[in-house]
Amino acid sequence: MKRRSDLHFAIIGIGAFGSALAKKLSEEGAYVIAIDNNMEHINQVKEYVSDAICFDATDPELLESHGITNVDVAVISIGETFEPVALIAMHLLNAGVKEVYGRAGSRIQEQILEQIGITDIIHPERQVAERMGTSLVRRGMSDVFDIGEGLAMFEVEAPASMVGYSLEELEIRKRYELNLITIKRLVPVDSEIGPEKQYKPIGILSGKTTIKEGDHFLLVGRKEDVDKLLETN
Repeated sequence: MKRRSDLHFAIIGIGAFGSALAKKLSEEGAYVIAIDNNMEHINQVKEYVSDAICFDATDPELLESHGITNVDVAVISIGETFEPVALIAMHLLNAGVKEVYGRAGSRIQEQILEQIGITDIIHPERQVAERMGTSLVRRGMSDVFDIGEGLAMFEVEAPASMVGYSLEELEIRKRYELNLITIKRLVPVDSEIGPEKQYKPIGILSGKTTIKEGDHFLLVGRKEDVDKLLETN
């Protein structure tokens, strides 16, 4: 089985979302083909993707001639109109592309893509809004990713009352029914503008790991349990 980084990805629609996704996949070492019918968009990404092609992806013959029907994963990130998303998804699925993701802006569009048989649906605006809404209400949370079934992954500031204590002493799982995946800590790094600090995971945790001021917890659990943890200050 191929590693995910060894797969060939096609990103169709190089707007703000498609461009950011193509760049991130490239940084992760994946082979990325960027497709858009606007040459200006192609020029913005061609330096960091494996290939960048300007053509109308709603044409099934062009999809095949450019090798897009042979990719492992296709992400259709066109946001202006929905019809091209549905057409391209149908062409790629019929051609045998195993994973096809498409952008939808309404429940009706979701239902259409579900009927076509798409792998999953992208809601970039909704997901950003939901994460922002949660973080604005729960001030200690800086990042949220819904997993489903009421569970989510949270990045939260470590409560000040926990600083100086070990994980063994805090018993986070037992007291709050939360799984602590890792801790992100400010560490010195070199950058183009000189030394600075960035949050980075400290790795595998042990019972002896001690909480430091400014630490962020990466947690999996329910929002109400995270609220309880944040209220321990």
